[in-house]
Amino acid sequence: MNRTQRFFRWLLGPGVERESREWQYQCGHCDHRESVWDMGGIRYKASGETSRIGRCPACGQSGKRWLRRSP
Repeated sequence: MNRTQRFFRWLLGPGVERESREWQYQCGHCDHRESVWDMGGIRYKASGETSRIGRCPACGQSGKRWLRRSP
């Protein structure tokens, strides 16, 4: 947990971590998933899906990575 994550967890409570772990980036090539929290980010009280271009840590290919909330 980095300093920013610790601060927001202290400020807003443990719900920040729980909700950030529900949001996951999914690789378009190999379907590898990684939570926003594990990547060092925070996503709280957010909605909607988005995509970003980036490199997958599992397969190493560059392309779209979808950010979705897992059930």
